Amino acid sequence: MRRAARVWLLVVSALNGAAGLVCGLLLIARPDGSLLMASGLLPVIKRFPLADVFFQDMFWIGVAMLLALGAPNLVAFVALLRRMSRQYLLSLVAAVLLMLWCGFEMPFMFNYAALGYFFVGAISAACSVWLLGASREASAQQAHEADAHEVEST
Repeated sequence: MRRAARVWLLVVSALNGAAGLVCGLLLIARPDGSLLMASGLLPVIKRFPLADVFFQDMFWIGVAMLLALGAPNLVAFVALLRRMSRQYLLSLVAAVLLMLWCGFEMPFMFNYAALGYFFVGAISAACSVWLLGASREASAQQAHEADAHEVEST
């Protein structure tokens, strides 16, 4: 079960990281959304809070997508690949950011893709919390065994 949760996190962080990076860069390159065939969303985003400051076009959405979805997921992916000590904490941060992104989007333009991504984020968060707890328990067990071995050898 741990392996399945870990594979889930690797796949989700790789895909979301790549998508956030590519889509973010495409929106920055062409803020009218034409490179993603998303120009039809411009009237919708102009109803967002602070639309007159941030949402006259899709430039800031691209920046936010790059920073809130692309970068955190790619960092989590690398941490998971390298089995770094904070790998599950980083994947949890990426999952929470995904849920926040979708949670902000859905009230203004409900769509099933955002709802699906929200659930992907929730599953990823649950896997991260579970694996974070399991790795802490394993570390505590190893420390206890090392202490017991040290006491025996003295």
